[in-house]
Amino acid sequence: DRALAVCTPRSDGSYTVSVRAPRSNPVGADRLCLAFATGGGRQAAAGINSLPAGDLARFADAFRTAYK
Repeated sequence: DRALAVCTPRSDGSYTVSVRAPRSNPVGADRLCLAFATGGGRQAAAGINSLPAGDLARFADAFRTAYK
């Protein structure tokens, strides 16, 4: 019943991000990730190919807002 985000560091200092919406409400992952330059995906499962390290806090805030 909870959303999940996994942020994996890349060799260039950015992060690859994987987002899964909760099974009980499988929507919103695409909108969240599309707010970032290399983001995209489906409603229930989406990601960001290369999130700059400087945007990690902004992503965390957006994730918390999207999945309160």
